[in-house]
Amino acid sequence: MQYNRRFFLKTTAVFTGLGALAPVQTLLAQSPAKTKAFSERILPKRLKKGDTLGLTAPGGYITEDELNEAVATLKDLGFKTYHTDTVLYRHGYFAGTDQQRAKDLMHMFTNTDVDAILCVRGGYGSNRILDLLDFDAIRKNPKALIGYSDITSLINVFYQKLGLIGFHGPVAISSFNDFTVKSFEKVLMKAKNRYKYSNKKQEDTENNSDYDQYTITGGKVEGILVGGNLVMIDTLIGTEYEPDFENKIVFLEEIREKPYRIDRLITHLLMASNIKKAAGIVLGIFKDCDINEEGKEGSFTLREVLFDRFANLDIPCYYGMPFGHVRNKITIPIGIRAIMNADKHSLMLTEPAVLTSTKFEKSF
Repeated sequence: MQYNRRFFLKTTAVFTGLGALAPVQTLLAQSPAKTKAFSERILPKRLKKGDTLGLTAPGGYITEDELNEAVATLKDLGFKTYHTDTVLYRHGYFAGTDQQRAKDLMHMFTNTDVDAILCVRGGYGSNRILDLLDFDAIRKNPKALIGYSDITSLINVFYQKLGLIGFHGPVAISSFNDFTVKSFEKVLMKAKNRYKYSNKKQEDTENNSDYDQYTITGGKVEGILVGGNLVMIDTLIGTEYEPDFENKIVFLEEIREKPYRIDRLITHLLMASNIKKAAGIVLGIFKDCDINEEGKEGSFTLREVLFDRFANLDIPCYYGMPFGHVRNKITIPIGIRAIMNADKHSLMLTEPAVLTSTKFEKSF
């Protein structure tokens, strides 16, 4: 399969001396964003066994039993954990007030004893605290922020405004099974120069169309990764935090939205953002979204909606990568260059997502 016209390789801009990468690195050429453009990106340090993960809840709340189970799981994986009392706060469907959640997240960034930040769950509420965060303090104290679903807002905004690499991966209450842990370690701890994700079906998916794998538009492209939960990406459109999709590989997933709602969300993205200029689109598992409404007049399947909305864009696109609201999930870094092959349903990182050295050298 030959690369289509959207495939672009800028080999002259590839970083040299990866063993001495600095916390602040010059970006490959970026298209102008609707937010203030940045000329650098920030890679967090590589995680290792014994590091301390700061547990915080920027959105929904968890129970004490869930917290205790998560702490035990992470300990078994070789990590220390740290959290404040705020992680168990509850304010309606939030884990505390907006101010409390924002303060706790900032505390995790500025606390020098915390090596990386793992959100305990998604839920709803992360976008409500964006205006309360100190972005200058985050820039001065860059750390890996890890989570998915509602955490999509934070990891994309931190990349868009600061160039900080974030991670669409498990939350603390996720199932850290072998598949999930392997991807987590490869991306955050191994710092591979190239890492090809597994696209094999990992769950009992018989007679479940949510887990189908299919090409919508063929092709092979390269680009920087952005994306996450479809609803959360859609809520950022029209705000100062809107992601820039031009020449990016956009990855999207969703849960428990009927096909007409998926249609509405994608239609809004197509009308209100520059996603039509994306290099490619990788669709994860849209769990419980292929609602069977057989016999209902005017209904469509999820697959029909996705083909209808994406097939005419002339952008490589495929469905079925294992990320999203599923037990077995890969960890995808926001802001890192990758190659996707829509015909082979493959995605491969082409550079490390974390520092390969602790040596501090500025690179402009």
